[in-house]
Amino acid sequence: MKQVVFPQKKVASFLSSHFITVALDIQSDKLPKDFGYIGIPTFYIISQKGKKIGILLGGSSAKRFIEKLKKKMKK
Repeated sequence: MKQVVFPQKKVASFLSSHFITVALDIQSDKLPKDFGYIGIPTFYIISQKGKKIGILLGGSSAKRFIEKLKKKMKK
């Protein structure tokens, strides 16, 4: 994801226009309380008020990643 999907213009543009992104390394960064992981990668979608509104597990193509994010945003 980091090397193939995120650098793609359509993904970078979508993320920057809808989200503030934060990347944590599970081996070297301390994870926030209540934010564990099931597999790698794990993506949390958090509201402006800090409420978890969605989680995405695993990698995907750029197109599918954007589709998954849009679906979670509608909820």
